[in-house]
Order: sequence, then C-alpha cells, then structure tokens
Amino acid sequence: LDPSKKKKKKKSLLTVPLLTSIVAAVLGSLQIGYHTGNINAPARVIEEFFNVTWRSRHNQSIPDHSLTFLWSLSVSIKDFGALLGSLGVKGLADTFGRRNAILIVNALSVVGASLMFMSKVTASFEVLIVGRLIFGLFCGLVMSLNPLYIQGVSPTNLRGAFATLNQVSFASGILLGMVRHTCFHSFSNFVHSSETRK
Repeated sequence: LDPSKKKKKKKSLLTVPLLTSIVAAVLGSLQIGYHTGNINAPARVIEEFFNVTWRSRHNQSIPDHSLTFLWSLSVSIKDFGALLGSLGVKGLADTFGRRNAILIVNALSVVGASLMFMSKVTASFEVLIVGRLIFGLFCGLVMSLNPLYIQGVSPTNLRGAFATLNQVSFASGILLGMVRHTCFHSFSNFVHSSETRK
C-alpha cells in the first residue's frame, strides 16, 4: 500500500473512544434542548411556589403583575446567562483547552441544578432565578465549546458530519421536552378532571 493512502485510511477510522467522546460531548446539548422545550411543563408548580413563598413573606397572595414578572424573569434569565456564557468561550478554550474547558463548564450545570433544587428547601425564588442564570451560563458555553471539541477530535473526512451532531442532539432534546410537556399536561388535566367529578 502507498504510505499516503495508508495514512488516509487511518485518519478515517472510527474507534470506540472517538465515538464515546463525541456522544459524551453532545449529551450536554441534549440536556439544554430538553430544558428549552420543557420550560412550560412545570409552570403551574413554579407559579404556586412563587405564590406560597410570597404569602409566607407578605401574608398575602402574590399580585398578578409580580407573578408575571417573576415567571418571565425565571424563563428569560437562562437566555441572558447563555448570552454572557457565549462571550467567554474563546478565553476558556484558549486557557484550558477544549476538553478541559467542557469538563470545567459542566460544573456550572451541577451548581445551577443544585440551586434550583435548593430554592424549594430555602423557600426562596431568588435562589431559583440565580440557578437558572448559572445554568444559562453553562448553556452558552457548552453550545459553543462542543462543536470546537468535536471538530478537533473527528477524522478530517467525517468532521462536517460529526459537527452537526451537536445541533441534532439539541433539537432532539427540544423534541423530548415537548413530548414530555404534552404527556405531563394531558396527565395533569386527566387528574384534575377526575378530582372534579368526585
């Protein structure tokens, strides 16, 4: 075999570690897509949490305009965090390298999720909003770092195909989130109608 052809054949070879690395990278995008597509499913639960927290502080139900503001802020703060996060991609990738930057950024996902969980325990919607902001930072960073990492580890002839997996994973997450929202909403309506009949 011609050495140049042998080298080319080696470059196009798919390995288990390569596929594992790419799948692990794009799972973060799946999570982001799920959160994007599923935000309206827990709307009633979160609004009730806002109302209970407000009542415990002010001894009255939350005004409609305050509830709308808090809900809108909780939803949109993730996108603001993503905007801020996307601005820091170059610095992180250059300083730590693409793989290490992704590992560091995943810590933001854990911190954000922990804060959102702790908001119920601490009876604080501010903690929920801060958790959403930190999760937004994770989204902005990882959605930009993933394609860089995937292109860096992929064989040259498969680089374009593998680079699209990040967006495919994101879109799949949105689909899963919407399906779950539809199922959750239908189940909630069924339970509510059953209780009404009783």
